[in-house]
Amino acid sequence: MSDDIFDPESDGYDYKTAEAAGMKPNKEGAHWGSVSRLSPEVVKKLKLPEESYVLLKGRKHETWDLAVAGEKERGFKVIKFGKRYISVPEEWMP
Repeated sequence: MSDDIFDPESDGYDYKTAEAAGMKPNKEGAHWGSVSRLSPEVVKKLKLPEESYVLLKGRKHETWDLAVAGEKERGFKVIKFGKRYISVPEEWMP
C-alpha cells in the first residue's frame, strides 16, 4: 500500500499500489479494479482477516459508491483502518 503518496480522502486512484499488485485496466482501457488484496505480511502485521483488501479509490472518487456496493455484494464491508479504507469480511470485528 502506498500510504505516503495516495490520499484516501481524495477523488484519486492509487495506481502505484494497483500496478505493484500486477493490476491493469480492463480491455477498454478505462476501468481499473476497486480493491487489491493485502499481502499476507500486511495482514499479519495489522491483525486483519486473511482475506482483506485495500480500496484503491479515494473516498471522493466518482465511483466510490459503486466500489462499496460491489464489496457489500461480495459479503465484505469497507472500513477505515488507520489512514486507508480496507474491505474485510462482513462478520469481522476489529
